[in-house]
Amino acid sequence: MDITVHEFPPVIEMQASPFGLKLETWLKMQGLSYRVEWDPQKMGPKGKVPFATLDGTVIGDSELIIERLAKTSVAELAAMNRAEDLLVRRLVEEHLYFILVYSRWVDPDGWNEFRDLFFAPAPALIRGLIARKVRKSVVQNLMGQGIARHSPEEVYKKAKLDLEIAAVQLGDKPFFTGESPALVDASAYGLFANIYYSPVKGPLQDLLMSHDTLVSYVERLKKLYWPKSRRGGGDESGFKAEEKAILKAVVQEIA
Repeated sequence: MDITVHEFPPVIEMQASPFGLKLETWLKMQGLSYRVEWDPQKMGPKGKVPFATLDGTVIGDSELIIERLAKTSVAELAAMNRAEDLLVRRLVEEHLYFILVYSRWVDPDGWNEFRDLFFAPAPALIRGLIARKVRKSVVQNLMGQGIARHSPEEVYKKAKLDLEIAAVQLGDKPFFTGESPALVDASAYGLFANIYYSPVKGPLQDLLMSHDTLVSYVERLKKLYWPKSRRGGGDESGFKAEEKAILKAVVQEIA
Protein backbone atom coordinates (compact mmCIF):
# COMPACT_ATOMS: atom_id res chain seq x y z
CA MET A 1 0.00 0.00 0.00
CA ASP A 2 1.18 3.50 -0.79
CA ILE A 3 1.10 5.51 2.45
CA THR A 4 1.69 9.22 2.82
CA VAL A 5 1.48 10.86 6.23
CA HIS A 6 0.65 14.57 6.14
CA GLU A 7 1.81 16.40 9.25
CA PHE A 8 3.61 19.45 10.60
CA PRO A 9 7.36 19.75 10.05
CA PRO A 10 9.59 19.09 13.10
CA VAL A 11 9.68 22.69 14.29
CA ILE A 12 10.91 21.67 17.76
CA GLU A 13 13.55 19.31 16.35
CA MET A 14 10.99 16.48 16.48
CA GLN A 15 7.37 15.90 15.54
CA ALA A 16 5.51 18.28 17.86
CA SER A 17 2.14 16.58 17.34
CA PRO A 18 1.70 13.57 19.66
CA PHE A 19 -0.79 12.15 17.17
CA GLY A 20 1.62 12.50 14.27
CA LEU A 21 4.37 10.82 16.27
CA LYS A 22 1.93 8.13 17.39
CA LEU A 23 0.97 7.36 13.79
CA GLU A 24 4.55 7.22 12.55
CA THR A 25 5.60 5.03 15.49
CA TRP A 26 2.71 2.62 14.86
CA LEU A 27 3.64 2.38 11.18
CA LYS A 28 7.20 1.52 12.20
CA MET A 29 5.86 -1.11 14.62
CA GLN A 30 4.01 -2.73 11.72
CA GLY A 31 7.01 -2.53 9.41
CA LEU A 32 5.03 -0.42 6.93
CA SER A 33 6.87 1.90 4.59
CA TYR A 34 5.57 5.44 4.28
CA ARG A 35 6.61 8.94 3.36
CA VAL A 36 5.90 12.23 5.05
CA GLU A 37 4.66 15.39 3.35
CA TRP A 38 3.76 18.84 4.55
CA ASP A 39 1.53 21.16 2.56
CA PRO A 40 0.23 24.18 4.48
CA GLN A 41 -2.66 24.44 2.01
CA LYS A 42 -3.99 21.04 3.06
CA MET A 43 -5.32 20.31 6.53
CA GLY A 44 -7.12 17.04 5.82
CA PRO A 45 -10.78 16.04 5.80
CA LYS A 46 -11.15 16.80 9.53
CA GLY A 47 -9.46 20.18 9.16
CA LYS A 48 -6.50 18.96 11.19
CA VAL A 49 -3.20 17.15 10.89
CA PRO A 50 -2.04 14.48 10.85
CA PHE A 51 -4.00 12.87 8.08
CA ALA A 52 -2.97 10.25 5.56
CA THR A 53 -3.35 9.32 1.92
CA LEU A 54 -3.71 5.56 1.53
CA ASP A 55 -3.56 4.41 -2.09
CA GLY A 56 -5.09 7.73 -3.11
CA THR A 57 -7.78 7.77 -0.42
CA VAL A 58 -7.49 10.64 2.05
CA ILE A 59 -8.34 9.77 5.67
CA GLY A 60 -8.30 12.06 8.70
CA ASP A 61 -7.69 11.19 12.36
CA SER A 62 -4.88 8.89 13.47
CA GLU A 63 -7.30 6.37 14.96
CA LEU A 64 -9.29 6.04 11.73
CA ILE A 65 -6.08 5.75 9.71
CA ILE A 66 -4.86 2.91 11.92
CA GLU A 67 -8.23 1.19 11.74
CA ARG A 68 -8.08 1.25 7.94
CA LEU A 69 -4.52 -0.06 7.83
CA ALA A 70 -5.14 -2.72 10.48
CA LYS A 71 -8.43 -3.73 8.81
CA THR A 72 -10.09 -3.92 12.20
CA SER A 73 -11.42 -1.41 14.72
CA VAL A 74 -9.24 0.17 17.34
CA ALA A 75 -11.60 -1.20 20.01
CA GLU A 76 -11.02 -4.70 18.62
CA LEU A 77 -7.28 -4.08 18.58
CA ALA A 78 -7.47 -3.11 22.24
CA ALA A 79 -9.60 -6.13 23.08
CA MET A 80 -6.99 -8.39 21.51
CA ASN A 81 -4.63 -7.16 24.20
CA ARG A 82 -6.41 -5.76 27.25
CA ALA A 83 -9.36 -3.47 27.83
CA GLU A 84 -7.13 -1.46 30.16
CA ASP A 85 -5.05 -0.42 27.16
CA LEU A 86 -7.95 1.55 25.75
CA LEU A 87 -8.27 3.36 29.06
CA VAL A 88 -4.57 4.28 28.94
CA ARG A 89 -5.02 5.61 25.41
CA ARG A 90 -7.98 7.72 26.48
CA LEU A 91 -6.01 9.10 29.43
CA VAL A 92 -3.09 9.97 27.17
CA GLU A 93 -4.97 11.27 24.12
CA GLU A 94 -7.99 12.93 25.69
CA HIS A 95 -6.64 14.36 28.94
CA LEU A 96 -2.87 14.48 29.27
CA TYR A 97 -2.63 15.74 25.68
CA PHE A 98 -4.47 18.93 26.58
CA ILE A 99 -2.14 19.46 29.52
CA LEU A 100 0.79 19.23 27.11
CA VAL A 101 -0.83 21.87 24.91
CA TYR A 102 -1.47 23.99 28.01
CA SER A 103 2.19 23.71 29.00
CA ARG A 104 3.23 25.08 25.61
CA TRP A 105 0.65 27.76 24.92
CA VAL A 106 -0.76 28.92 28.29
CA ASP A 107 1.91 28.41 30.94
CA PRO A 108 3.97 31.65 30.71
CA ASP A 109 7.34 29.92 31.08
CA GLY A 110 6.52 27.15 28.63
CA TRP A 111 5.05 29.64 26.17
CA ASN A 112 8.18 31.78 26.15
CA GLU A 113 10.34 28.80 25.18
CA PHE A 114 7.87 27.22 22.77
CA ARG A 115 7.11 30.53 21.04
CA ASP A 116 10.75 31.14 20.26
CA LEU A 117 11.06 27.71 18.62
CA PHE A 118 7.72 27.47 16.85
CA PHE A 119 7.70 30.97 15.38
CA ALA A 120 11.41 31.24 14.61
CA PRO A 121 10.79 31.03 10.81
CA ALA A 122 8.48 34.07 10.85
CA PRO A 123 9.93 37.46 9.84
CA ALA A 124 11.20 39.28 12.92
CA LEU A 125 9.10 42.38 12.30
CA ILE A 126 5.78 40.51 12.51
CA ARG A 127 6.80 37.49 14.60
CA GLY A 128 5.35 38.88 17.81
CA LEU A 129 2.03 39.80 16.20
CA ILE A 130 1.62 36.39 14.59
CA ALA A 131 2.54 34.59 17.81
CA ARG A 132 0.01 36.55 19.85
CA LYS A 133 -2.81 35.92 17.38
CA VAL A 134 -2.16 32.19 17.13
CA ARG A 135 -1.80 31.89 20.88
CA LYS A 136 -5.15 33.64 21.38
CA SER A 137 -6.82 31.10 19.12
CA VAL A 138 -5.24 28.12 20.89
CA VAL A 139 -6.10 29.47 24.34
CA GLN A 140 -9.71 29.99 23.26
CA ASN A 141 -9.86 26.35 22.21
CA LEU A 142 -8.41 25.26 25.53
CA MET A 143 -10.94 27.42 27.37
CA GLY A 144 -13.69 25.61 25.50
CA GLN A 145 -12.15 22.25 26.35
CA GLY A 146 -11.80 23.38 29.96
CA ILE A 147 -8.15 22.92 30.91
CA ALA A 148 -7.26 26.61 30.49
CA ARG A 149 -9.83 27.54 33.12
CA HIS A 150 -7.57 26.10 35.82
CA SER A 151 -4.52 27.57 37.52
CA PRO A 152 -1.09 26.13 36.66
CA GLU A 153 -0.99 24.44 40.06
CA GLU A 154 -4.31 22.73 39.40
CA VAL A 155 -3.31 21.70 35.87
CA TYR A 156 -0.03 20.11 36.88
CA LYS A 157 -1.71 18.39 39.82
CA LYS A 158 -3.94 16.70 37.24
CA ALA A 159 -0.86 15.78 35.19
CA LYS A 160 0.82 14.30 38.27
CA LEU A 161 -2.14 11.98 38.81
CA ASP A 162 -2.28 11.01 35.11
CA LEU A 163 1.39 10.06 35.10
CA GLU A 164 1.07 8.17 38.37
CA ILE A 165 -1.78 6.12 36.90
CA ALA A 166 0.23 5.47 33.74
CA ALA A 167 3.19 4.31 35.81
CA VAL A 168 0.97 1.96 37.81
CA GLN A 169 -0.54 0.50 34.63
CA LEU A 170 2.90 -0.02 33.12
CA GLY A 171 4.30 -1.58 36.28
CA ASP A 172 7.51 -3.49 35.66
CA LYS A 173 6.53 -4.55 32.15
CA PRO A 174 8.60 -3.37 29.17
CA PHE A 175 5.39 -2.30 27.37
CA PHE A 176 1.80 -1.68 28.41
CA THR A 177 0.69 -4.91 26.73
CA GLY A 178 3.52 -6.96 28.17
CA GLU A 179 6.54 -8.18 26.27
CA SER A 180 5.64 -6.74 22.86
CA PRO A 181 4.70 -3.15 21.90
CA ALA A 182 1.23 -2.43 20.52
CA LEU A 183 -1.08 0.44 19.62
CA VAL A 184 -1.32 1.70 23.20
CA ASP A 185 2.46 2.04 23.25
CA ALA A 186 2.45 4.09 20.04
CA SER A 187 -0.13 6.39 21.66
CA ALA A 188 1.75 6.68 24.91
CA TYR A 189 5.07 7.23 23.17
CA GLY A 190 3.66 10.01 20.99
CA LEU A 191 2.72 11.96 24.11
CA PHE A 192 5.47 10.95 26.53
CA ALA A 193 8.24 11.58 23.98
CA ASN A 194 6.84 15.07 23.38
CA ILE A 195 7.28 15.68 27.09
CA TYR A 196 10.55 13.89 27.78
CA TYR A 197 12.53 14.82 24.66
CA SER A 198 11.09 18.29 24.14
CA PRO A 199 13.54 21.20 24.21
CA VAL A 200 10.84 23.05 26.18
CA LYS A 201 11.49 22.34 29.85
CA GLY A 202 8.97 22.68 32.65
CA PRO A 203 6.86 21.04 35.36
CA LEU A 204 5.37 18.45 33.00
CA GLN A 205 8.81 17.15 32.06
CA ASP A 206 9.83 17.10 35.72
CA LEU A 207 6.74 15.09 36.62
CA LEU A 208 7.42 12.46 33.97
CA MET A 209 11.09 12.23 34.92
CA SER A 210 10.11 11.50 38.52
CA HIS A 211 8.97 8.06 37.33
CA ASP A 212 11.98 5.92 36.46
CA THR A 213 9.78 3.29 34.82
CA LEU A 214 8.23 5.84 32.44
CA VAL A 215 11.65 7.26 31.57
CA SER A 216 12.99 3.77 30.80
CA TYR A 217 9.85 3.05 28.80
CA VAL A 218 10.22 6.13 26.59
CA GLU A 219 13.92 5.50 26.06
CA ARG A 220 13.20 1.85 25.19
CA LEU A 221 10.72 2.79 22.47
CA LYS A 222 12.99 5.47 21.06
CA LYS A 223 15.82 2.95 20.78
CA LEU A 224 13.51 0.53 18.97
CA TYR A 225 11.86 2.87 16.50
CA TRP A 226 13.73 6.20 16.42
CA PRO A 227 17.39 5.33 17.06
CA LYS A 228 18.72 8.05 14.76
CA SER A 229 16.44 10.83 15.91
CA ARG A 230 18.06 13.84 17.52
CA ARG A 231 15.20 13.94 19.99
CA GLY A 232 12.03 11.85 20.12
CA GLY A 233 11.28 11.12 16.47
CA GLY A 234 9.52 12.50 13.44
CA ASP A 235 12.63 14.17 12.11
CA GLU A 236 14.04 11.25 10.11
CA SER A 237 11.67 11.30 7.17
CA GLY A 238 13.85 13.34 4.85
CA PHE A 239 11.64 16.40 4.43
CA LYS A 240 12.54 19.82 5.68
CA ALA A 241 9.87 22.46 5.32
CA GLU A 242 10.93 25.80 3.95
CA GLU A 243 10.49 28.76 6.22
CA LYS A 244 7.88 30.29 3.90
CA ALA A 245 5.79 27.12 4.10
CA ILE A 246 5.78 27.19 7.89
CA LEU A 247 4.89 30.88 7.91
CA LYS A 248 2.09 30.31 5.40
CA ALA A 249 0.64 27.64 7.68
CA VAL A 250 0.74 29.98 10.64
CA VAL A 251 -1.04 32.70 8.69
CA GLN A 252 -3.65 30.14 7.63
CA GLU A 253 -4.15 29.23 11.28
CA ILE A 254 -4.73 32.88 12.17
CA ALA A 255 -7.34 33.23 9.43
